Amino acid sequence: MKSVNANRAVFMLVLSLAAQVDTVAAKSVEKRGEWSERYGLTTEEPTLEIHNIWGDVRVLPGPEGEITLKAVEHRSAPSQELFDRSLEVYGLDIQADEESVAVFVGSHRQSWHRNDPCRRCRVDYQFAVHVPPNTRVYASTVNDGRVEVSDIRGPINADNVNGSVTILNASACESVESINGEVRLSFRVPPDSDCAIDTINGDIHLQVPDNSGLDIALDLGNGRMTSELPVDPIAIPARVEHRETGGGHRYRIEQAAGIRLAGGGPVFSVKSMNGDLRIQKTN
Repeated sequence: MKSVNANRAVFMLVLSLAAQVDTVAAKSVEKRGEWSERYGLTTEEPTLEIHNIWGDVRVLPGPEGEITLKAVEHRSAPSQELFDRSLEVYGLDIQADEESVAVFVGSHRQSWHRNDPCRRCRVDYQFAVHVPPNTRVYASTVNDGRVEVSDIRGPINADNVNGSVTILNASACESVESINGEVRLSFRVPPDSDCAIDTINGDIHLQVPDNSGLDIALDLGNGRMTSELPVDPIAIPARVEHRETGGGHRYRIEQAAGIRLAGGGPVFSVKSMNGDLRIQKTN
């Protein structure tokens, strides 16, 4: 009889714990929405800066004189209290004037990734931004998203942490980076300025017109290079970093392999620890 009572007590305890779990789950909060905003411009060469945390960032060509920002938002938190907190921590910080638009998920001064200020909160933003073709672009995301920039003639800076970066029909790039994802970069005209392309775990696909003159400094740790275009080997000057520590001197020397396309030109620095470089001809 004691054994039956003990089993019944355990059973009731399990039911009680299950009810508590259901109560906690019932308090979770989730909301979805979408909106758009237009920002007028007076300059012919505006700047867009957009930094996401979860979700895609897409930058597309639009009419002169305005930047149009469209966002689909999915926000969730384990409780109403944390949901309200997420509105403060992961709200949108938008700064706009007649020459530029800057969009940050959370404050640009906040180091959200160092301290988890809203545990288990999350807000996915899917951004689509239409900008004048001559816009200078800075675009990034961190998790579960892609960065895509298409048909922009201005200089492009794009980076991702856990996802791909795709830049199509570019005229100029300055910096393109993905830590865990591939990089695809195609040019509509031969590049006329330097660019840095960097991945840790991902392949790099570089498409240029067949008359593009480039010098490429290669640092492929565990990868190889293939090219549809003829290349010639060249010597790249060593890069020397100097530090003074404890009254002494410390030097770090990097020596990249070099290749030249069509007589040379702007310098592209290409780095990948675990990925290949594929040079292709723009169709």
